[in-house]
Amino acid sequence: MKNPTQITIWIANRSEPLLSQIPQAVLQQCVEQLPSAGTLTTVVEGKKSRILRKSVDEYSAIAFSVDVDRIKSKKLLESEIDAMLAVAPTVELSIQRSEGRTRRLLHNLKSLTAKTSQEVFLLAQQDRLIGNPREVVPYLASEIRDNLEGTARALLEILKHQAAQKAEYTAFDRLSGKLEKSNSEMHDVHRVLMNVFYLFFGEFIAKKVRAEVERTRIQARFDYDSIHVCIYYLVENAAKYTRPDSDFSVSVSQSSDGFVDIRFVMESLAIKPDEQDLIFEEGYSGSNAIDSKLHGAGLGLYLARSMARINYGNLNVLAGLPLRGSQYARNTFVLTIPGN
Repeated sequence: MKNPTQITIWIANRSEPLLSQIPQAVLQQCVEQLPSAGTLTTVVEGKKSRILRKSVDEYSAIAFSVDVDRIKSKKLLESEIDAMLAVAPTVELSIQRSEGRTRRLLHNLKSLTAKTSQEVFLLAQQDRLIGNPREVVPYLASEIRDNLEGTARALLEILKHQAAQKAEYTAFDRLSGKLEKSNSEMHDVHRVLMNVFYLFFGEFIAKKVRAEVERTRIQARFDYDSIHVCIYYLVENAAKYTRPDSDFSVSVSQSSDGFVDIRFVMESLAIKPDEQDLIFEEGYSGSNAIDSKLHGAGLGLYLARSMARINYGNLNVLAGLPLRGSQYARNTFVLTIPGN
């Protein structure tokens, strides 16, 4: 049955409605006939109607109905508009969160695009690349030939930026809707791990971090793209926060309850006891990360856990005690995902 009442809600600081159920042409007539709070029985587009307008705090709403019962009694319409105004703050919060994610996605993609371009311009002069089209390829080939190692590093960085872009897209997509069961398939865990790790080996080598991924044939059932994102953020987190000249190991095991545990063991910035859950919250950065000026937007671990959970898994940390005389600790991040 079609809803007999249509409602549109605004908030003072937005030009567009929070909720818009009334067709624009009808809404314009409602506003013209009832410019302020109150109620009115009238004719709209040739039909007898009731309009009710009400404001609560910064929210205002118009309810419209051609239903006979609602035309006779304003109480029905008033109870419906009150119910919608009661949930308006929740609707606004949801919209703000969605808009925030969209802004973050656009900002990060612009940043990654700039970084990708920068890698190219470190190999070749920008003005030469936009010069005579016939000279561009020979010039670039010459620059690459004279700097093979630099080119190799740039290509790996570009691949990492592309992986980061894919992670941004995938996280945005998966958090915007329900994961379809058809996306979950059996995958080789070691292969997925290595598809991420090769992008970061250069950073681990530069920090003299001895990174080792245990070989295994264990498989698990998951949506490849979202778990790839989860592992990407975990390894990115390790590359950023691990102690220079330390060990970083990844092992995989099957539990008796049918799940697969992937353990990321590292010497990284110590995590305070009261922050062990907070570091997985959106926008939170650990105090040691802030003190070391290494913190970012506080999204990596939040997105990693979110990707694990939409695959019916989880992500937790076993935080160690601070090592004597340092700000580091032996921490273990455990990614748990369904097995066969």
